[in-house]
Amino acid sequence: MHFFDSFPDDVPTAPLVTLSLNKLVAEDAEEKARFFEASKSLGFFYLDMRGCAEGEELLDGANDMFDLMEEFYGLPVEEKLKYDFAAQGSYFGYKGIGAEVIDGKGTKDKNEIYNISKDDLLSLSDRIPAPDVINNNRKGSASYVQANNKILTTLFSSLASSLKLPASSFTDLHRIASSSGCHIRFIRAPPQPISERSLSLGEHTDFGSLTILFNRIGGLQVLLPGTSDWVYVRPMPGCAIINLGDAMVKFSAGILRSNLHRVVAPPGRQEDMVRYSLVYFSRPEHEVKMRRLEGGLVDAIEHNGADEVEESTKDWLKRRHQGRKVQFFKGKESWEGAMGTEARL
Repeated sequence: MHFFDSFPDDVPTAPLVTLSLNKLVAEDAEEKARFFEASKSLGFFYLDMRGCAEGEELLDGANDMFDLMEEFYGLPVEEKLKYDFAAQGSYFGYKGIGAEVIDGKGTKDKNEIYNISKDDLLSLSDRIPAPDVINNNRKGSASYVQANNKILTTLFSSLASSLKLPASSFTDLHRIASSSGCHIRFIRAPPQPISERSLSLGEHTDFGSLTILFNRIGGLQVLLPGTSDWVYVRPMPGCAIINLGDAMVKFSAGILRSNLHRVVAPPGRQEDMVRYSLVYFSRPEHEVKMRRLEGGLVDAIEHNGADEVEESTKDWLKRRHQGRKVQFFKGKESWEGAMGTEARL
C-alpha cells in the first residue's frame, strides 16, 4: 500500500498552502507574499521541493535518513538505551517511550525519539557517543544538515524581506558554523491497541525557529486559529511540512505565528502502521537573546512586558525542554510553561 494513497479522504484536514521552493529561490514576489501570509495566519505550509536542485537534494537525503531511522530503531531496546543521556541533562541521544509528559495531568508519551546534534555532526562540539549504525552514517547525516541549511537560508531571507528588515536579519542569528541546538530527529510511534489510542505527543508549539518535517503517514494535527477544531495535516509527496517556531514569534514581536499542534494515532487504514517522522529543527545560536528585532514592520508593534524578558537561546531551550521531562514534571503549571508561546497568547 502506498503511504500517501492510504491517507483517508473522509477526515478533516488543514488548509495548508503549497509553496514552491523553486519560486522562492528565484525570489518570485507573488510567492514570497504567499509565504509571508502563511507565516502570519497559520504558521504551517507545504514546501514543494520538486524541480529545484536544492529541494531534490533534500528529498534524496530524506529518503536516506528514513532508511537510517528504520535501521536504528531495529536495534534491540537494551542497545538503544545505552544512548539515553537524559540523566546527564543532554538533549541529544535516545528517548524511550514514556519518558516525557504530554499534558498537564502528567500523561506519558507514546513514541521513541533519537536526536542527532548538528554541532556534533559538523565537529563544532565534542563527539556524542552513538551506535555504529549512526556513526557509520555521519557523513550522510552531515550532508542532510547542510541540505536543510540551504532551504532555511532561502526561507529566512524571504521572511526578513517581507518584514522589511535587512536580508541577513535571521540568517545572522542562525549561522551553521556557530553552536546551537539545531538537530535531526528520528521519531517512531508504534501502533496503539484500540482500547489505548490517545495522543502520542500533546499540544505544543516548537521551541525554535523553523521546522522541516517529512511524514509518510498521518497523525499530525494542527489547531485551527480562533477555533477548538483539531484537523489532520495530510502528508504530500515531494513536499516538506514547514512550521514556524516560538523564536520567530519573539523576533517578530508576534507578527509571525507559531501554531499549536499535536500528534495522534494515524487515521483510517493507516492506524495499524508504524509511524516514522523525520524532523530537522532549526534553532538560533546559543548566545542569541530571545527578544524582538529592531526595524521594519517590527517597530510598528507596541512593546509589552513579555518583550522585555531577555533570555539566551541556550537557557530558554533548556527551560522549555525540562518542562516536558517526567522527572521535572511538577503539575499543570510546569507543563504549561513548556507548551510554548502560542499557548500563552
